[in-house]
Amino acid sequence: AHHRREEDEEEEEEERVLKLHIIVLTVSCLVGVSLAFEITHEHLLEHTSETMRPIIVGLFGELTLLGFIGLTLFILFKMSWPHELSEYLYGDGEVIPELGESVHMVLFLVMVIFLAQAVYLARLGDRVLNKWKDWEGLSVDRVSERTIRKHKVLQSASLLSLANTSDEQVDSLIFSLTRDRFCVVRDLHPADFEFASYLGIALGRTLEELVEVPVKSWVCLEIVLLLAWQVDGLLGKRDKMVGWILAGYALPLMAGLVLAKLRRILVQHTAPLLADAEQRGQRGSLKAMTNRSIRRRHAQEERSFKKKGAKSPPRSPKRPPEPREKVLVHDTYHHAFWSGPHQKSKFTLDVLRFVPLGAAIYIAILLLVHAPALLKGEVLATYSIYVRLIVLVVALLPPVLCTIYVREAVDDFAIAGHVESLQNLRFVEHVIRRQRTVAAFEALKVVTFLRKPDIVRAAMQLSDQAGKDEREERSWRSIFDVFDENQDGIFDRSELRVLLTKFSTATEGKITEIIELLDDDKSGEISFDEFYAFGRKLERYVRENVDPHELLKEMFEIVDDDRGGLITVHELHQTIREIGQELSIDDVYNLIKDIDDDGNGALDLEEFHLLLHRVGVEFVGKPAH
Repeated sequence: AHHRREEDEEEEEEERVLKLHIIVLTVSCLVGVSLAFEITHEHLLEHTSETMRPIIVGLFGELTLLGFIGLTLFILFKMSWPHELSEYLYGDGEVIPELGESVHMVLFLVMVIFLAQAVYLARLGDRVLNKWKDWEGLSVDRVSERTIRKHKVLQSASLLSLANTSDEQVDSLIFSLTRDRFCVVRDLHPADFEFASYLGIALGRTLEELVEVPVKSWVCLEIVLLLAWQVDGLLGKRDKMVGWILAGYALPLMAGLVLAKLRRILVQHTAPLLADAEQRGQRGSLKAMTNRSIRRRHAQEERSFKKKGAKSPPRSPKRPPEPREKVLVHDTYHHAFWSGPHQKSKFTLDVLRFVPLGAAIYIAILLLVHAPALLKGEVLATYSIYVRLIVLVVALLPPVLCTIYVREAVDDFAIAGHVESLQNLRFVEHVIRRQRTVAAFEALKVVTFLRKPDIVRAAMQLSDQAGKDEREERSWRSIFDVFDENQDGIFDRSELRVLLTKFSTATEGKITEIIELLDDDKSGEISFDEFYAFGRKLERYVRENVDPHELLKEMFEIVDDDRGGLITVHELHQTIREIGQELSIDDVYNLIKDIDDDGNGALDLEEFHLLLHRVGVEFVGKPAH
């Protein structure tokens, strides 16, 4: 008996150790999954642009909800009542718990597929934003006659043709017409307002709403579930599979209808704009309606005087733009959307947002239920394996079509859902504030080099590269405008001297030397052409000779007025004001609050680096995190 008791104790000890090992292994797996989740979250946030970041935030919020639902199901089916109920109904206590496990598996797979769709859309969103930025430099008067004819064909095209027609040239024309109309209505300069950035914010918010699952979507899913429950008992396995595949094809049909509707709205919106431009005899006349021509007039005058041998054209006081008739917003524009008079564009977006979630559920059920039955021969058993594989491929097509249609529909919704009566003034203000911030920091970067005559001299000795990039020219134009305090199209020696004196301890002799180097025609004034030529050479010099970290440290020291090793909100606000950009103290605080990791209300060198990287200042390298 004593020997048997010892054996029992040994078995209990072995069982205890085994359980302990299982517990440690299980906990380690949970910790690993949690770490992977957090690392993935941080990686996605780090490698997703600021504009597309809302979709990642919204996605992980929805995943938290789905995870809570999954945990609730797990706890419920681990209780005793499912076994008792299953025993009572089926005579087997494991039927309902096994069904619960299947539901839990489907939910997990839905989460994974939904996550993959959202990440894919976020990545595509960055590409679309870059494409829009490339189109910023396009002018309507450069559009080919062939593209205009295609646009006119789409004006009378059917919904089917609209959904399946994708032409980048026509899309760029629609973008240009919409941009120019938007700037006319808002009384903005198309050359100065980054319409692509405005649409980028709209695209990010649209994607964020797309991955959110509102109450309406849950109600629709419940209705679909109840209908499927009623139909289930009436159909055999083959009919269920066929019905599921047909339901899957309803999803791309829905997405295609939304895409066609949005394209029709955009085509009809831009058709009168193009017709009006053609009627005036110049396709670019819409853009000419803005008061953009002031700065160009001075540049043209200067070039003409240089050709005649004069040093500089006579300067006239800054003239106000010619008065023009106020262009009003189309108050009924949103009526073109489904249920537009009552819900504006919300209902159209609600229809679209149902598609990704529906596609995730469709794939999960297909892979876990119908695909195994099809491959095992439980369905279509009389057909060969090749026929069943073809059926499986056909069944997998709807998610692919959904992805294509949803991607294009989201791009079009970002434009169609945020112009005319659907303009978002908060987005406009955000873009303008960001442009001022970027211009201020880019100007600060240039000032960092202008303080050093040897760098200016070395840059000016470089040969000028052939060809001009419109985005690059627009960027240097914004920096030039910062230096051109009175906005008369040039900045004279006194304006540059004041700016250099604020941020430099250079002697008067060095400042004069710098001005002489920039003033190529010795007119006493620096035109944009002279400044832009210097800027292009400076960019080449910086790329080839300047250490990004040293540039970062110098910019940091300029802003850190008290040399305390930290940039306070007040110091940053003061620097931006001295450069000539008007941002409130609240704007500056909002600029740094998400970057100030330690919450001390100031930026150290690493946080300042992250700020410059986020606003898009070039040649400062990539931050460590």
